[in-house]
Amino acid sequence: MPCDLSCRLIFLASPGGLTEERHACRNAIAEYHATRSLDDGATFYMHAWEDVSGGVGRPQDLINPNLDTCDYLLMLLGDTWGSAPGAGTYTSGTEEEFHRALELLADADKPMRDILVLFKTLDPERVRDPGDKLKPVMAFRAKLEASKSLMFETFDSIPSLTNTIGRKLNKWAQPLEAKVPITINLPTEASRITPDPSMSRDQLLESARVLGRDGLQMQAEAAYANANANGDPEATLEYAKFMRRTGRLSKAKQLNRSVLENGELLVSQESDAVRYRASALANIGVIQRTEGELKDSIDSLKEAVSTARKSKQPVNDVLCYALDNYGHTLMRAGYQSEAFAAFNESHHVRQEFGTAAGRVQSAINLGHLYMADANHDGAGRMFDEALEALASDDDEHLRANALCGLAEARLRASSVDGVHEALSEAIRLNQALHNSDGLSIAHALMARYYLATKALGLSEEHIKSAQEESEKSGSSTGLGVVAWLNSEVARQRGDTLTAKVYLEVARRQADKSRSPTLTADIAQTAELLSSDT
Repeated sequence: MPCDLSCRLIFLASPGGLTEERHACRNAIAEYHATRSLDDGATFYMHAWEDVSGGVGRPQDLINPNLDTCDYLLMLLGDTWGSAPGAGTYTSGTEEEFHRALELLADADKPMRDILVLFKTLDPERVRDPGDKLKPVMAFRAKLEASKSLMFETFDSIPSLTNTIGRKLNKWAQPLEAKVPITINLPTEASRITPDPSMSRDQLLESARVLGRDGLQMQAEAAYANANANGDPEATLEYAKFMRRTGRLSKAKQLNRSVLENGELLVSQESDAVRYRASALANIGVIQRTEGELKDSIDSLKEAVSTARKSKQPVNDVLCYALDNYGHTLMRAGYQSEAFAAFNESHHVRQEFGTAAGRVQSAINLGHLYMADANHDGAGRMFDEALEALASDDDEHLRANALCGLAEARLRASSVDGVHEALSEAIRLNQALHNSDGLSIAHALMARYYLATKALGLSEEHIKSAQEESEKSGSSTGLGVVAWLNSEVARQRGDTLTAKVYLEVARRQADKSRSPTLTADIAQTAELLSSDT
């Protein structure tokens, strides 16, 4: 049976040294064609400089006409800016292609509709000593951050690159509407990229925190890399947490493992050495849970708890952090009684030795445990208790988590009272924190709120946002929730076939993530679909 496909053209721009990544881009398109093209009614063709035949004249003049016909620009940057293209003011061919694409984007008569810039995550030593080849890349990224008018993303592995491109292809495959020209203005000068060399480690870490909160991720990354110059374990752990929160899980695991490979730390039972080892193990366990590797997560977190207990002097903050996450993974794996034991031990330690923020964390943990047991009233009380105990200057991650927990507890108890306000604040906080996991959860809950209030169009808007953030963080639970939400939207619209397709996707993700609440939601929707037919 004949099938009409709409072909969209992509121009792939990058300097040399990214051969593997360029192949990954083509592979991502091939994967899209194999799995989605017929359903979406779209196909992609990629132009690149290596496809251009030789000829007389400036090489870039032979390449640019291909760019002029494209709908999208995909730009990759690693640790080099590239060489000058000859005549003109641009310092590299990739830079010329980018600025030409900006002009095309602003021209109503040209097909260019979107630009995706992807930066490869670099090793700390390269960021500390960028040299003349890397400095322009860092300056360019800083300009994009400062402009806040053109989004970019980072990748730290070939799988994370192909995942990002696949997500963008799904968006670019949507039916084309009339083009709306977009003008993007970048600063002429970038902010200082490399930190002041006279800054101490503590000053560098504080600078990195502030820059990260302000959304200046390139400068924050440079500050963290310089704080990490001597392999300082505390700086390394904080750098790893920054990488995890910005969705670069492979690099985060690598940094945490470097702490565990430190020979001096391995042989010491002094409290600082134990603290660093237990923290690294716990952080790895959190990443493994995000990736759906629950058995590995349990093993890493169990070892983190055991390591913290062996310290000559108590390391109660790290012990509680490890117990909290051990409990969360156990709960995800369905071991409710063992999860309660971990949360309860953490709670008792904090009651005697902990801070107010620590006790709030325990209340949030118990709230999630009650929710997994379908005790929604008990969960709501714990989240209310957490919010009441939080001071105005306490950890905003905790506040956002408590707000999401309270909203979910109320929604599961069939109440929408105060839910919209709580989730709006949680979204705001997570945006300021650049927390992909938190944004995914908050947007998914807002989509659930709009499902409950029968505003399906608004629900779909938040489902799309939740999907984007879940794909950034690689969360199998988040992707499963998105599929379940899409299934519910389709079911409420009477589209049973689409609802069943999405529900099957949700089941596959739930099998990977082992989330008990997601599994329960899927079962309830399956029952409703069965009764509808």
